[in-house]
Amino acid sequence: MDVQVSWSRDAGVLVASVSGRVDSGNSADFHDALKEGIPEGERALVLDCGQLTYMGSAGLRVILDMTRVFRGPGKALGLCRLQAGIESVVRLSGFNKIIPVHESVAEAVEAMSGKVKVGEPDDAAEEEEASKPSKGFRFRLGGRSI
Repeated sequence: MDVQVSWSRDAGVLVASVSGRVDSGNSADFHDALKEGIPEGERALVLDCGQLTYMGSAGLRVILDMTRVFRGPGKALGLCRLQAGIESVVRLSGFNKIIPVHESVAEAVEAMSGKVKVGEPDDAAEEEEASKPSKGFRFRLGGRSI
């Protein structure tokens, strides 16, 4: 069985529901599906693994790459509904220390909603662009911007 990714939004958070299996033979397809499905400026992503039956080390590398996309202030990535075997691999590899693991989509969305401004990605991209200085550079000292 190949890997399939379907997309939805829950309370403004992008949810990628993954089904099938991810191994070295299809990890590039999995990576491409995630990258193509994530709009520019997206701030939060939940990977719902409830229908994922197997994930090898190649799949973990794809998820590690997604942490780079969602690293930084105002961004978040979470995993949820991991099958027992996959959860074991995630914990043994230490990924659960890098990426929060939740029991349900609702729990993941709630955790992210408290940390990130969620909504349509276009709004987020415009806000990020507007907050960038147009000339020179900015320093932050305590509560002041210089």
